Amino acid sequence: MLPLISKAQAADELDSEQAFFLELPVVLTASRLTQPVDEAPNAITIIDRQMIKASGFRRIPELLRLVPGMYVGSQNGHSMFASYHGTTDNFSRRMQVLVDGRSVYLPPYSMVIWDDLPVLLEDIERIEVIRGPAAASHGANSTQGVINIITREADNFVPNEVTVRQGGNGIKDASMTFARRGESFSQRLSAGYRADGGYDLPQFTDDNRTSMFNWRTAYHPNGEDAFDFQTGYSQSVRGDGIVGRNQAPDRNLLTEHDYAQLIWTRALADGAEWQLRYHYTHSAYDDDQVSYYRDGVNLYPKVNVQTRRHDIEAQHTASWSTGHRLVWGGGARLDGVSSTSLFYYHPAPTLRQWRVFAHDEWRMQHDWLLNVGAMWEDDGMGHHNVSPRVALNYHFTPNHTLRIGASLAYRNPAVIEEYGNTDPLTPGGFLASGGLQPERMLAREIAYLGHFPETGWMVEARLFSDHLRGQIYLDPLRNASGGFNNASFKNLYLVRYSGWEGSLKYQQEGNALTVNFSRQQAACEADGLPTWISDTRVKGWFDEWLRQCPKAVPTNAGSVLAEHHLTQTLAISAGYYYQDEVQVLDAQRPQTFMHRMDIKITRSFGKRGVASGGEVALVMQNMFRDTHTEYANLPQQGYPSLDRRAYLLATFLY
Repeated sequence: MLPLISKAQAADELDSEQAFFLELPVVLTASRLTQPVDEAPNAITIIDRQMIKASGFRRIPELLRLVPGMYVGSQNGHSMFASYHGTTDNFSRRMQVLVDGRSVYLPPYSMVIWDDLPVLLEDIERIEVIRGPAAASHGANSTQGVINIITREADNFVPNEVTVRQGGNGIKDASMTFARRGESFSQRLSAGYRADGGYDLPQFTDDNRTSMFNWRTAYHPNGEDAFDFQTGYSQSVRGDGIVGRNQAPDRNLLTEHDYAQLIWTRALADGAEWQLRYHYTHSAYDDDQVSYYRDGVNLYPKVNVQTRRHDIEAQHTASWSTGHRLVWGGGARLDGVSSTSLFYYHPAPTLRQWRVFAHDEWRMQHDWLLNVGAMWEDDGMGHHNVSPRVALNYHFTPNHTLRIGASLAYRNPAVIEEYGNTDPLTPGGFLASGGLQPERMLAREIAYLGHFPETGWMVEARLFSDHLRGQIYLDPLRNASGGFNNASFKNLYLVRYSGWEGSLKYQQEGNALTVNFSRQQAACEADGLPTWISDTRVKGWFDEWLRQCPKAVPTNAGSVLAEHHLTQTLAISAGYYYQDEVQVLDAQRPQTFMHRMDIKITRSFGKRGVASGGEVALVMQNMFRDTHTEYANLPQQGYPSLDRRAYLLATFLY
């Protein structure tokens, strides 16, 4: 579990979030140690509350457009995914996602259902995104990076808040937060509702409605012990139909998600501490229709999936000698999944996973800092992996730092990849042959970070070279009739990523500017062969994938977010987002060049951050009706697209 208190959080009490950038921000995610960003072993992007509000976004994954090198996509109005350095399908299996240190990267697909998370944007303190492998700190499946969503603590004093959004395309959002702070016991309750009509594509019924609540408490019985408890629940109804098909055109997917987490922290002498964390997560997915067979083929199989996770972890942090800080610990996880639609012949086993980790920060000299860490894991499938990382930071002046680093990370096979077995009459189903090996990522980087506190500017630039071996992808299997309706998975490809990315930030006197840019390329080759490579159809499919693979990363992508306060009560912010053409791996045609501009105009009233204050705002997305299309995995349905839409936002503090 990560520490949840930083210098950045104290900035709220200064009545100005711009205090966040008066000094270099302290990050929590990279090494499990609190570190200034220029001493972390990884490249990190921080999305703070001011950026969240200025963006005008309604969903968490949309915020990741503010991360250089991050691809954010959606196959419809509610199924979003994010991938660092591309080469992904709509499951995005290589990004670890945490909420307050709790992994929400779940079986059977090893993915994140973003709309399931019972987290309101209003409750998010900040989002830390590690760009690049971080398995040494957060284990397998962190091969592309880690997204850690850090929410407001129960004893972090903020007024109660009510927020309402209403606008085009059926946007109807509402949320409420209620907090009480005491000397030893504090609590925070949040509840919300979010709904809209999906994308502007008449062939889809992709409207969605989500209700959620979250309760968090903090208990400090003495000066040594602290208990943090969280629990939350979400329920959704999401349109999953296709207009015009002769069965279930208004099909809905029904989802439920709940969790509970308890953290006990004991403070020791000299800044050391012990921490014990346990969390439980449950998710359920079911649709409101039955499977539809025609001519003996299951055209629209019914979906029913339930997942459960139990996770316990102990961690010790201490300074074991002069110049050294060490964090070490271990944990165990139990992952179970049940689904008659995904495991038709035999159920998936319950996976019992184990991990041990350690990270040492060694201040060799005043200007030199060495971070060394590793994690050993047993993934419950018979694989034992060690993921090391080393990074050397050199402060050639107090505000300018060079970092060179290398790491090794693994991505375990997803449960569906290793054990999936669907109805044999389902087109495009799975019949796993098993025996998969974890994907292996070797990453190297050189980075520069410069801070100019007298002017409010911060600059970051990074060169990277990542090699992903044994990438798991579909392996067609010949069925009894000689067809290819069902497929297995196999370690098939080697992908090399290289490029550079940069970020420029300015913040002073309430005005802010963030500019991100990435330029990258991918080179792909065979790292294995499909089962039926001698078949001309399979060979053609395999060769075509190798040709398309380099297009699976957008060559150029970037974002600009600016906020300017015209007066003490009137502010305007604008966001511009673009990316080159990209071929998502499970899409049947490329996603075209995308760009759009969003505008937000905000009028505040009362004193900022104080009860009886608040704001009203107008948000216009894709204001100039630029080209914003998402990827299409079924060509006859066209591209989901975002036309200009607007909504009003009102927030009241009490």
